[in-house]
Amino acid sequence: MPPSIADLKSALHLQSALIPNVSPFQIVSDPKIGSKRVLRSIYPAGSYSGSGDKHAAFTATPLSNNAFQGKVSRYVRLEYQLYFQPGFNWVKGGKLPGILVGEEKGCNGGCSGGGSAEFCFSTRMMWRANGGGEMYLYAAKSVYFPDQPPESCKRSMEASSPEALFRLRQRNINPYRIPTEADEVYMTSKGVVKRADGSCLNGMGVTISPGATNVCNPTYGISIGRGGKFQFKSGTWHNITQIVRVNSKGKAKRDGFLSVYLDGKQVIKATNLVFLKSGYDPSTTAPNHLVKLMFSSFFGGHTKDYATPTKQWIDWRGFKMTTSATNIWK
Repeated sequence: MPPSIADLKSALHLQSALIPNVSPFQIVSDPKIGSKRVLRSIYPAGSYSGSGDKHAAFTATPLSNNAFQGKVSRYVRLEYQLYFQPGFNWVKGGKLPGILVGEEKGCNGGCSGGGSAEFCFSTRMMWRANGGGEMYLYAAKSVYFPDQPPESCKRSMEASSPEALFRLRQRNINPYRIPTEADEVYMTSKGVVKRADGSCLNGMGVTISPGATNVCNPTYGISIGRGGKFQFKSGTWHNITQIVRVNSKGKAKRDGFLSVYLDGKQVIKATNLVFLKSGYDPSTTAPNHLVKLMFSSFFGGHTKDYATPTKQWIDWRGFKMTTSATNIWK
């Protein structure tokens, strides 16, 4: 790890540099091995998605532009290690890094913050209350929620005003349909409040740990494998590995694959998924070949009951990202 966060731009291939004393990151000694240096993300007291505090966020492109090309649907593997401070207060949950593939463009077209994920997908992780983990998927909402009408054009991912750019970077974009209870209920096209369940994943070969649940919400994404044996602990290093195979070319072709490992043990496996609405086309250099590390970490949820009551931190190390034509696992 370099001596300053200003040096991370080249070390981690960031799209823009982190600014010391502005970006909520530090380079510190490893809490377990003091001679090593790690990245620390800071969460101010009272901060959550909608608090206005600067999020611990960056986008990295560690892979070359032609790394995600070939004649078959490709696999992407992301691995990193994280350490929640001793006594970490989980509150109701927060976001962790994941993979971002494709372009966040057009009206409502993002892959976070309530976007429609029409040209991209993201596979971020989350922690939940009491340290429960989950995969937090944004992908092709019109496929997973076909009864929902397209959102009105209330925001644009291409807006250039300072306020719009600030809100985009903070991942704090108000959705068109706001649920009455964060992350758990939503408004249907008929104006009826419906409790979110796992029905959008029916028939998709999802295997999760005993006691875990799936939650489908058309506004705030799809939670896969929440809780159960997927459990974080504070004061210890964890290894997170996720492996994704993008669905192949064709309209909503259901042959995508996802697997998540916590400390080497598989906690989520899902087949027959759709990540990209039109699939992966190996014959082009289309934007859906763009593979990025999406580091976006904050408390939330968009409501104040997600806010951390005190200043807290998480440490990070061992970021690795690779692609292959075959499943990548050690």
